[in-house]
Amino acid sequence: MGPTEDELSAEGDPQEKVAQIFRAAGFEVERRVGAAPGTVEWFAVASTGFPRVRTCFRVLPTVPEDIARELSELSAICQNTGSDRAIGIVMEGELPEGYEPDLGTASSSALFTFRHWALEVWGIADKARELVRNTEPAAADLYLPRRAQLASGEEVDADAFIERWADDPNGPTLVLLGPGKWTTASHAVWRAARRFAGKPNSATPLLRPSGNRLEHRTDFAVVVDDAGRYDQPPLTRRLLVWSFGSNTNLLAAPSVITLQLLAPQIDEIERWFERHLERRPSFERLMAARKANKDFAALSNVLDNLVPILEGIDSLSASYTDTEPVEAWISAVVGAYGRNVEATLRRSMQAQPKDISALEDAALEQFALGKVTSMVTFLSDWSDYEWWHSDDDGDVFTNELVMHYFLARKIIREIRAGHDDVLLRYQFPREVFFFLTVIAPDVAARLTDSAVTGMEQRIREEAERIAQLGFAHRLNRPVGAMRQHLGEIRDALDKEQRASLARPFARLEEEIDYIERLTEKTRIWETGPTGPKSHVALRPLVEDELAPLMQRHPDVITAVEVPSGLYVEAISDALHETLHCLLENAFHAVVSNTRSIGRRIVVSGSRTGDVVRLDIRDSGDGVNPGDRDRIFEPFNTNKTGGAGKPRGTGLGLAIAKRFVERMGGRIGLDPAQEETCFFVELVAGKEDG
Repeated sequence: MGPTEDELSAEGDPQEKVAQIFRAAGFEVERRVGAAPGTVEWFAVASTGFPRVRTCFRVLPTVPEDIARELSELSAICQNTGSDRAIGIVMEGELPEGYEPDLGTASSSALFTFRHWALEVWGIADKARELVRNTEPAAADLYLPRRAQLASGEEVDADAFIERWADDPNGPTLVLLGPGKWTTASHAVWRAARRFAGKPNSATPLLRPSGNRLEHRTDFAVVVDDAGRYDQPPLTRRLLVWSFGSNTNLLAAPSVITLQLLAPQIDEIERWFERHLERRPSFERLMAARKANKDFAALSNVLDNLVPILEGIDSLSASYTDTEPVEAWISAVVGAYGRNVEATLRRSMQAQPKDISALEDAALEQFALGKVTSMVTFLSDWSDYEWWHSDDDGDVFTNELVMHYFLARKIIREIRAGHDDVLLRYQFPREVFFFLTVIAPDVAARLTDSAVTGMEQRIREEAERIAQLGFAHRLNRPVGAMRQHLGEIRDALDKEQRASLARPFARLEEEIDYIERLTEKTRIWETGPTGPKSHVALRPLVEDELAPLMQRHPDVITAVEVPSGLYVEAISDALHETLHCLLENAFHAVVSNTRSIGRRIVVSGSRTGDVVRLDIRDSGDGVNPGDRDRIFEPFNTNKTGGAGKPRGTGLGLAIAKRFVERMGGRIGLDPAQEETCFFVELVAGKEDG
């Protein structure tokens, strides 16, 4: 904890005041009888650490006339008391120019001004020096000087104003508002730290808080903090940065002044880019891009975007900069910009992966609906980049270029998750595909290489599915109507008439049955398998599906050679439908057999490793070699009916193939078997699954 108000009061014994500050900084303070009669020596020892340095300290009201003599006396005290060092703390006045001791490396004797000593003992001086050491010169060089406006309307140089304010120990709290406020505050902290490192007796450090050590009251350092933490003005003057949701009462307090930062002028921004790109070809490309694309110009006119855009430009190869079309170059820069912004926010712990994915989802939502209706809860993290806006009407991307960038990321996420159909549902603009090429060349290659064929196939399948859905829907009504009318006609005839028309009636019934089966098969084909997988016993399903077919065709000999302990991972309803289609196909083939051999169907099952195979063999006429490659295509059948033979819908085998493959299995026609043999392979399951 830092010193209290009483500890920093100017009243009272100066020696005790210093002792209290030592204690607040984590030192143990003790007094011992001095060598001179009636005197007391004061000592401070760090409470933690090793070695525990013992410091003898005395308070001097003003700067001594003979500094050399004072230092000599301190050295003698240090030796006589067995201390590691002895220091004199001057309460008023300035030490000679150039005399700047460091408490951490001080010799056995040293003089400090009270101000300098307080900053050293609280660790503020170390933090300022550390900041200077760790700041890359290039980072400071990236800063764009700012102009600002006071509440009176007066325009000032923002950086010079903050510096003058910091050096005034009686100044009020200063609140920064406007674009780039944290950048300006951070640069002010660095400049103040650099000044302090060079002249610790006079310059005022500005530091970001890091725990309670910097929460103390002091007139010699300024804490830079978030205004959103304060409902009322803080007791100590601070540099506060106005954040999303800060209490507006703070701005109206008499002890607070505001500095409204102004957006940089266009010519200032272009000079900044020119200085850092050093008249390279990329600068000319940048200027052309700003003229060619209004969204890119808007993006590169925002203060907080300058550095990530510059880093994006520098990350491009020279050939990319010089030869690519301007649209592709813009996409490459914005892609790199997006990654830089994301990395910056993650370093500052303001954005998590879920935040990025939420923006991707929002981009697709805005593209599809024209607005974002979902709740996005991290607006303040992105507000300084000025491509996102939120009001009573909802949230929205205000920069189409950035929206397309996140839209491309959404597409990439969906495709890598196996949801390629996202490209079927929407017609994306070509700018999105530029971003796909930049962000994920592997995905772009898939879309422009072998995946094109697959995409065309999926387009055909989708068109076919929609057509079939309408087809099945339209068939339902006339099928019922035909059955009703046929019944009415039959009821209106006498017995002899019905007998004479029995054959046409039977043919009409067959046609209606066929249409009804076709309607049902089309519905099943369109719906596809749904539901979760489970561990399904195979033999009971085979027996369930065989029973009605055996009853309908009693002259067909059937054999089931499926072990009772055989389980598969499958969707139960989908496996039922698959077996029904395959077994019905086998019975139709056997019934339609033109050869003089027995009518026979054998269903067998076996397990090899983690795969279960089911074979369905029949003694039908077989499949013509020319038809083998298209036997599983929809509406392909050689069962045309007539002469008491069943008529196929052309969808049974297609449904079986679709369902098996959706369950992660494989289906085919085994050419090695003498008889027709369809097989299904599925992942093996277990009984207790």
